[in-house]
Amino acid sequence: MEWLRNIVINLPLDDISDAASRLTIWWSHFVANVPPDMLPMYAYVGFSVMVLLLWLLVVRVMPSPFGGMSWLAVFAILLAPGSAAGETGDIAPASIGVIYGILMKEPGAAMRSLLPILVVFAVGLVLGFIWQMIKNAVESSAEQARQQAIADEKANMQLASANYVDLVQGDTEASQAELVKTQKSVPIAKDSNKDN
Repeated sequence: MEWLRNIVINLPLDDISDAASRLTIWWSHFVANVPPDMLPMYAYVGFSVMVLLLWLLVVRVMPSPFGGMSWLAVFAILLAPGSAAGETGDIAPASIGVIYGILMKEPGAAMRSLLPILVVFAVGLVLGFIWQMIKNAVESSAEQARQQAIADEKANMQLASANYVDLVQGDTEASQAELVKTQKSVPIAKDSNKDN
C-alpha cells in the first residue's frame, strides 16, 4: 500500500485542478446558448465523438480488419438510436435500453433495444466491405499505372542514351525462343542428291 500512497502524494493536484477549472469554463462558454433540454444530447454526442477519436489510437495497434470492426462496434454501441423508457418517445441511445432491459429482467425489452445496435453494426460492415473493395481497386490501378510509368521512363532513358540493344533484348529473346520451337516442329527436308 506504500506505492499507492506514493502515487497519491506525487500527483500534481494543482495542475489537475487548473486543467479541470479551464475545462469547466470552456464547457460553460461552449453551451451558453444551448437550451437546457438539449444539453444532455450535446454532452452525450460530444463525449461519444471523443471516445471514438480516442478509440482510433487503439485501432492503429490492432490488425486491420479487427481494428475497424472494433471501432464500428463501439460506434454502434454508443450512437445507435433507440427510444427512451416510458411513453415520451424521445430518442435515446439503444445501449441504455439494453442495460435497462437487463437490469429490469425484461429480456424482450433488451432484445428490442439490441436490434438497432445490430442493424447499425451490420450496415457498417457492408459499407466497410464496399469501401475496402473500392480502395483495393483504386490502389491496384494506381500500382499498375506506376509500374507502367516506370517502364516507360526506363524505355525513354534507353532511347535517349542510344542503348537500343537493351531495349530490344527482351523482344529478341522471346522471338528467338519462338524460332527454336518452330524449327523443332518443322521437318527438315532430306537432301535428294544423297538418296540418288
